[in-house]
Formats: sequence, C-alpha cells, structure tokens
Amino acid sequence: MIVDFHAHALDEQFIHDLSTKPVAELRAERGEHGYWVIRRQGDDRKSSIDPNLHDLPKRLESLRRRDVGLQLFAPPPFMLAWPGSASSVELARALNEASHRIARQSGGCMEMLAVLALGEPETAVQELQRAVDEHGVRGVMMPSSAGGKPLDGPEFAPLFTLIEKLGLVVFMHPASAVTSERFGMYGVHVLVGWPFETTLAVTRMIFEGLFERHPGLKLVLAHGGGNLVFLRGRLDSAYEATGWEADPYFRKNITRRPSEYLDRLYYDTCALSEDSNRFVIRTTGARRVVFGSDYPFDIGDPEGRRTVPVVDTLPEAERDAIYHGNALTLLEGAGH
Repeated sequence: MIVDFHAHALDEQFIHDLSTKPVAELRAERGEHGYWVIRRQGDDRKSSIDPNLHDLPKRLESLRRRDVGLQLFAPPPFMLAWPGSASSVELARALNEASHRIARQSGGCMEMLAVLALGEPETAVQELQRAVDEHGVRGVMMPSSAGGKPLDGPEFAPLFTLIEKLGLVVFMHPASAVTSERFGMYGVHVLVGWPFETTLAVTRMIFEGLFERHPGLKLVLAHGGGNLVFLRGRLDSAYEATGWEADPYFRKNITRRPSEYLDRLYYDTCALSEDSNRFVIRTTGARRVVFGSDYPFDIGDPEGRRTVPVVDTLPEAERDAIYHGNALTLLEGAGH
C-alpha cells in the first residue's frame, strides 16, 4: 500500500461557482479549448486548469490501480501564493471547504492538506485552528514564501507555534515569488525557479533559527527538497568557515551545522529522475523519504514511473518506509 504525500486537486463545483461568483478576486471562465481558466482581478496572467485536477473518478481509478491507499492533496500552488501576495482568509476558507468536499467524495482515499491564510498573517492562526476544528486536518500545504515575503519573519511565528503544538505536518511546495520575465517563460520558471524557492526558504529557516526554535516541526519538502540535498556541504561550509569568508551570521541563531537541521526534515520522491531519487534516498536515508507523485501534473510523476522502479529495488524495510511507513508515522496524532 502507498501513501502519496504530494498531490493537487480542485473541486469542480468550486471552479464552476467561480465563474458566477468570484472569490478573493479570482474568477473562472472557459478557455478557447473548453478547459477552465482562472484569472485574478487586475492581473493579465491566467492559469489554465488541468482537467485531471477535478476529474475525481479518473483519479480514484488511478489510485486503485496503483495501490495508493491514501493521497494527501491541496489546490495547485498558484492558489497558495503568487508574486506579491498569498491566500487571504476568504480564499483559504473557500479552498479548504472545497478540499473537504473532495475528501468526503473520495471514500477515504484522499485527505486534504489545509491552505494557510499567509496573506493575512494576523488572522492566519485562527483560520488554521478553524480548519483543524471543522475539517479535522492533520497537515497543511505551505508555499515557499508568502508572495515573496519570507516565512521566517516574526509575523509568521505564531503560526509555526500552533503548527508545532498541534503536531501538524507541513508539506512545503514552491510557488512563484516573482514574475517570470527573467526566466523567459513561466514553464522555465517552474523547472528551475521552483526548486530554488524551496532551497531559499529552508536555508533562511535554518540560518534564521526557525528550526532551533521549533525542534518538533514536521516538515516535508516537495520535489526531493529542491537543491538542498545536493547543497548540504555548501551550507555547512559557511557555518564552519574560519577564514576570510567567515561571517558571524551563519552561527548567530543556530547551534549545529545546517546539515543536522536538514536531517530532521523529510523529502518526497518527486525528484523526477531515477538517479535523483537514488541520491536523495542514499543521502538522507530511507527513513526521511515519503512517496510523492505531484498528481496530476506532467512535470511531476503522476503514475509513479520515475519512483517505483527505484523504491522497488530497496530492501523491504526501506521500501515499506517510503511507500507508507514514514507518512503514517508523520500523520499519527497530528491535529490533536
């Protein structure tokens, strides 16, 4: 049995309702090929909606066929945060209600990850508590920044305190902090900019002391951790430097090497190549890796073809840990 910790979904009724009544300045319309498109008021950019995001029968067939007993999901990342801002209370509440409907309709095969109101940090704590109380959530999907605003800032400290207190799992998913002009096109931004966003967010969290203050934080990183697993030694070198490049900042807020904080985190298998998955598993250890598909996206591993051949070659204990054991341990007791 597999627990998929990384997936996205949208409620079809929610999308349809957006076409008649916008929510938080978002509205939906039919695109030229008949697919749904979501626009934000005052923004010329549009986001086309993959029909597989809201095709629940097709998804459930895929889950059954691949022996996925539970899939954790949240809306697509452009709805969590975008250049200059992040989800408001209004949007977070609407998305959480829509995700709850999907979970109810899935027959126990899908579990929602709550959206956080990072665009209104002064009320984000109350809104997360509401999601826990009303929907029984055990985890959240957190973007890599609040529209470019770093998550290690003091305005988000109460949110991390509540998350740690409740034992919630945080699945960090990258989102665009800036517009895509420098990348040439949005697709290139997703390919190389998003892994960087995860890398930057966690590096800041380390050096700003967030993991020092919240040792019980259960953080899972999308896409195999972005570039972090490869950069472990580079981060450590800053902490250990004694020569010309030594800077007191790298020791100011932490008491151990950065790689020791990275050893506390979890990494999904959506690294998108067999070699990358082997490297992540070998470097972090199988006990720190969870299965993640990024369903339904093509720049992902929706059918597990890049992951299953790697995991299936591992010893049984490691295989079981990645497929379901680590995820179930993370979720145990969460939200209480």
